[in-house]
Amino acid sequence: MARATIKSIAKETGYSVGTVSNALRGATSVREETRQEIQAVATRLGYRVNMDGLKLRTNKSYRIAVLVSVSSDAAEEWEGVEFTRILAGISASLRGSRYEMSVFNVAGLPDAMAVLARIVQDGLADGVIFSGTLQDDPRIAFLQQHSFPFVTMGMSDSEAPHAYVDFDSQAAAFDATARLVGLGHRRIALVNPPVELIYAAQRQTGYEQALANGGIAPDPALIFNGPTTARTGQLCFEALMQLSDRPTACICANEAMTLGVLSAAHAAGVQIGRDMVVISTDDLQLSRYFVPPPSTYYVPIEETSRLLGEYMLKALDGADPSETQKKIRATLIERQPDTPAPQKAPTT
Repeated sequence: MARATIKSIAKETGYSVGTVSNALRGATSVREETRQEIQAVATRLGYRVNMDGLKLRTNKSYRIAVLVSVSSDAAEEWEGVEFTRILAGISASLRGSRYEMSVFNVAGLPDAMAVLARIVQDGLADGVIFSGTLQDDPRIAFLQQHSFPFVTMGMSDSEAPHAYVDFDSQAAAFDATARLVGLGHRRIALVNPPVELIYAAQRQTGYEQALANGGIAPDPALIFNGPTTARTGQLCFEALMQLSDRPTACICANEAMTLGVLSAAHAAGVQIGRDMVVISTDDLQLSRYFVPPPSTYYVPIEETSRLLGEYMLKALDGADPSETQKKIRATLIERQPDTPAPQKAPTT
């Protein structure tokens, strides 16, 4: 049996050679239904791309680099949970294209910059995906300077537009705070990510806007920033318990921080749901197993990570950044009644 070629697939499907070629390389200019039809025929005929020859002809690696932050700090035991699901979504979105995913572990910003320099200069990948966008992010500036395709998980303050997928952190923090204010809470703590992260500022903005709408002045003593770990949540709760006017509610940036708060509350004899309300604004659906399970703002991580891969393919195809930007609004999952605030915060 003769080896299947683009021409033989075109003859079998009735599409032009150009359409078949574009479909098999995952070009977004081809409708998804058409791409699937052509791919099905190619699979049936046993078509296989000679990737070595293709790489030589196109001077491309056909690899997508995904930067994954790693830490030697044992306290950051949670960080792998989310990245595993993100990588799975990106990998699924690349299926059917010629691109494969390559994971690069980076420990801190200097390491990330060094890895990006190698990727760009040595042609280790054709595009890059990374998360945790920073204020004046040097990674974004570097990639834009070299006109290198990339997608970020998170918006940025870059003047030049670029592809991104983001969870609407400001809206989630606003909604959570407004909900608590509406229930009568006046002392609401915010356990937030490090200040250099873009979404930390977005969360604080949403939090302060909701307080202002309720006629409440923000208290700096109730705002904490730190690594998004259970240890940070634990330390923040212990600090809150030292205040003379303690909070009746606490909004945590993610489930890891929430777990730390719940653990510290249990150790201090503070009953969550009676003495204090806790809400998480970045839910991976693991908190349903916490005791007690807190109300959360759920982010569909599968959709987020799938879009990262899809937008990367579009960026490689030269799509305008306006076509590859999306903010996803979180959905409230009410697991606790978030009861009205007691007349006085708990004492121990």
